[in-house]
Amino acid sequence: MKPNYNKDIFANLEVKPDQTLSETVYHALRAAIVSGQIPAGERINEKALSDSAHISRTPIREALHRLADEKFVEIISHAGAVVSRITEQDVEEIFELRIALDRIATFHAMQNMTEDQFQTLGNLLKETSSLNDEDNLTEVIKNFGKFNNYIYECSNMPRLTMIVSGLRDYMQRLRDVSLYEKARRDKALHEHFLIYEGMVEKNRPVVGQILTEHLTYAKMYLLSEMEQNSNTL
Repeated sequence: MKPNYNKDIFANLEVKPDQTLSETVYHALRAAIVSGQIPAGERINEKALSDSAHISRTPIREALHRLADEKFVEIISHAGAVVSRITEQDVEEIFELRIALDRIATFHAMQNMTEDQFQTLGNLLKETSSLNDEDNLTEVIKNFGKFNNYIYECSNMPRLTMIVSGLRDYMQRLRDVSLYEKARRDKALHEHFLIYEGMVEKNRPVVGQILTEHLTYAKMYLLSEMEQNSNTL
């Protein structure tokens, strides 16, 4: 691992009363992988982490095996744990699921939402537009996530939200790549406004079409980026 990773990851390591040390380490490592703090292809050094956090290697090893079960890392013989790369097949699968789940959530949300909730969603888009004009990439990406999460919240479908939550961490890794260019962010934001307007009008065919096109374009953009980077991210 790069020199400063070990200290940064466990800088504020604190075991909560309802968590084991292994669970705390798992959440810290998972967050570091999802945020890109530990990049894809990076080897995770158990001993370095152990020395940095002043804990035994056992909880670290247990956390890594749990992350391997979730496909965030690969356990390679004689090499240890390596952060998994996202492949073309992963992207195809993730977006096929996202299109299906987002359509369900959005259709239900637009039927359930009150005038105040639509206003909240509209204000979020206006704020995102201002941030995008300022080229504030970090906050724009955060707001795109808030937009999606609010729609799921308004769908009043907790089981659907639970299902999609497993995809969100993968999507976060992909979203940073797909929104890096200003032109791509402009297009994505415009599509969010179109989705919002369709929701306000409760126009199911239009919303479904825009959602599908929006996510399909994002998928194709990512696949294009992957083709330039040896088919992995």
